[in-house]
Amino acid sequence: MHFQRETYTNVICLSLLLATSLYFNVMLINTARHVREALQLHRSTASPLHLRPIEPYSFVGNDFPELLSIESRLVRMSVEESVHYSLADPEASDEWLWTAPLGDNHIRLGPDMRMFAIPMFHQLHCLRGIREAMENGLSSLHHAQQEHIHHCFNYIRQWTLCSADVTLEPGDFMSRNFTTERVGATHTCRDWEPAYTVVNDRWFEWKKFKQEHDALQKRTEEVTDI
Repeated sequence: MHFQRETYTNVICLSLLLATSLYFNVMLINTARHVREALQLHRSTASPLHLRPIEPYSFVGNDFPELLSIESRLVRMSVEESVHYSLADPEASDEWLWTAPLGDNHIRLGPDMRMFAIPMFHQLHCLRGIREAMENGLSSLHHAQQEHIHHCFNYIRQWTLCSADVTLEPGDFMSRNFTTERVGATHTCRDWEPAYTVVNDRWFEWKKFKQEHDALQKRTEEVTDI
C-alpha cells in the first residue's frame, strides 16, 4: 500500500512537472515571438526616411522633393467595425468631414507657396465624395461630378495596389458575424498623425503668406493708381 501511494505521488509530481514545463515553454515561445515582432517594428521605426530638407529646392518645375518630409514611424492598428462613418446617419457628414485636415486638402511649399496634393488626404477626399454620391444618388450629380467619382474609384484602386498590405485576415467574411466579431486583424501602418500636424501647420503658414501677399499687392496697386 505504501509503495502504491508513493508511486501515485510520483506520477502526480511528474505530471505537474511536465505541465509546468510545457506551460513555460509555451510562454517562452510566445515571448520570443513578441520580442521578435517588437524588434522588427523597432528597426523599422528606428530608421526613418532620411529626406533631404525642403530648403534647397526651388519648387520650380520638377525641382521639388518626392516625399513630404515628416516624422516617419510605424504604428499598429486593429481593424474593427464602427458605429461611426456611416453612409447616411445624421452625423455622417460631420464625421467624414473631420477626416480632412485644415484648409483645402492641399499643402503649399517653397518660397512661392506652390500647391501640392497629399495622396492620403486625396484618398479621404475621394471617400467623402463617394459617400455623398451614394447618399444622394449618382444621378443627382452633373456630368463633371460623375467623372470625378469615377476618377476617385480608380484612384483608390491604384493606391490599394500601391500599399499592397498582405496582413493575414483569418475567417470567412461571408460567414462572419460582424455584430459580435467586431475586431479584425492588426496591421502595421505608417503613423498618420504627423501628416495631419504638418499639413495643418502649413495651412496657417499659407494663410499668413496670403494675407501678407494680398496686403502688399493692394499697396502696390494703390501706389500705381497715384
